[in-house]
Amino acid sequence: MKELEKRLVKEGWVTSAQLIKAKEEQKKKKKKSLFSVLVTLGYLSEEDIYLFFAQSAQIPFVRPGDYLSDEELFNLFSEDFYREHLFVPLFRIGNTLYIGTANPLDTEFMDTLRKHTNLDIFPLFASPSSILEAINRVFGPEKVYLQLEELVSFSPSLSILPLGRESERIVINTPVEFKVIDKRITLASSQYLKGTALNISQSGKGVGIRTFLFLPSGAKILLKFPSFDPNCELEAEITHCRMEQGYYFLGVKFLQTRKDLLRYLLEEKK
Repeated sequence: MKELEKRLVKEGWVTSAQLIKAKEEQKKKKKKSLFSVLVTLGYLSEEDIYLFFAQSAQIPFVRPGDYLSDEELFNLFSEDFYREHLFVPLFRIGNTLYIGTANPLDTEFMDTLRKHTNLDIFPLFASPSSILEAINRVFGPEKVYLQLEELVSFSPSLSILPLGRESERIVINTPVEFKVIDKRITLASSQYLKGTALNISQSGKGVGIRTFLFLPSGAKILLKFPSFDPNCELEAEITHCRMEQGYYFLGVKFLQTRKDLLRYLLEEKK
């Protein structure tokens, strides 16, 4: 392991400072692999790690997506077998089958493949994500989607999700910006996020917003309407969240109301 760490720095994969930082993080996570920590910290990508291993073991690295899938070769094994062992057949030259695998050093598994196919096996390094992409291209997404389809089709709970409308809504179409201020929820971005206000209650106490982000009921946000007053921030709370056509629709309740805002939005509608 010490030799691998030296090579990481000597060959320019990471700096000495990055390696020290990664080892410090590894101690905190105890059993976590150093290479996993390097990826988590963003110092190396998954592909970088496998390129490094391939170079260290003198085993070629491949990207399965660079090769057209041969359905006849894929028929050698079942979809579940490919997913379980993270490998894909790439091509056959004579009596040798070349495969991309996440672990070409597993000699016992290579023997299993050899006995099953009566072919010599030539394993090549490939990253797990690239292998899964290749498997999905041939077999389609995993069966979990079928299970979800069945659950969604027959689940009675989906019909009783609360809509939380406190009064009739008036249709509008106004740009809106919001920022999460709830300490229980930490987003990747602390900036204001964009959305569209699609309706507002007649009382002005609630508004419906379309956006790309899921937020749970009870989450506190700051809301502003740039066309009304870009400096006016209103505290609000999410009352419900539902998904439709790839977007999220947030039911939002103002914690403070402004009649001038309601008048503005209704006038803008006209």
